[in-house]
Amino acid sequence: MDRRLAALQATEATRRRLLADAAHELRTPLATLDAYLEGLADGIRSPTQDTWDVLAAQTARLLRLADDIALVSVAEEGQLALRPVPVAPNEIVTAAVTAAHPGYDARNVKLSTRLARNLPELTADPERLAQVLAGLLSNALRHTTPGGNVTVTTQLAGPAVEITITDSGDGIAAEHLPHIFERFYRADTARDRAHGGSGIGLTIAKALITAHGGTLTAASGGPGTGAQFTIMLPPDPTRRTGHRHGHTPQG
Repeated sequence: MDRRLAALQATEATRRRLLADAAHELRTPLATLDAYLEGLADGIRSPTQDTWDVLAAQTARLLRLADDIALVSVAEEGQLALRPVPVAPNEIVTAAVTAAHPGYDARNVKLSTRLARNLPELTADPERLAQVLAGLLSNALRHTTPGGNVTVTTQLAGPAVEITITDSGDGIAAEHLPHIFERFYRADTARDRAHGGSGIGLTIAKALITAHGGTLTAASGGPGTGAQFTIMLPPDPTRRTGHRHGHTPQG
């Protein structure tokens, strides 16, 4: 009974924290929208293109936050539906890197790959893996200054396929490492909010990899030393997880 009560209390604490954090995250874009709309109504602001751009950006931020909260809730409850098919790891990585290149080029950050040959196929949902890689590459770019570099490596680690994203950026202090996959946790609050992150991108990435029966871990030597995110995926996650297959919720 004590264990059951403890589990219920932990669940309730998590729910309260999620609601409080979500409310906190919603405040900034809602305050911006309110200020601009009030200014337009009072005639203080003009309906210029810059004004519409700000309104559109804040609306998009709210929609992204809502989608992210819905996705991470479903994933962490083990209810995420996957559509697994045979997947070539290097093809998924190459596609993700190709899609990320324009953003990297614009920031003058070098993005390169080191791909092992003859990797086994994975049984995985390619859209969800692409989502994870896109999120991790975006995170690496956000924390790497111009002139830096990010490298994506694939290799075989026992029966599993290992995908590693290594950047030369900000690095992560030791006290932050245990928490970076927590919902709404930010090692650098001001910087991450300025770049429009929802605060749960890494939480979603970890939940999606866990749903595939794999692991996602982070390592860093500390501030200024860069960071490394490592995905480990088994060849056939359906033997290890209880996640459903079928319709995939939007995220």
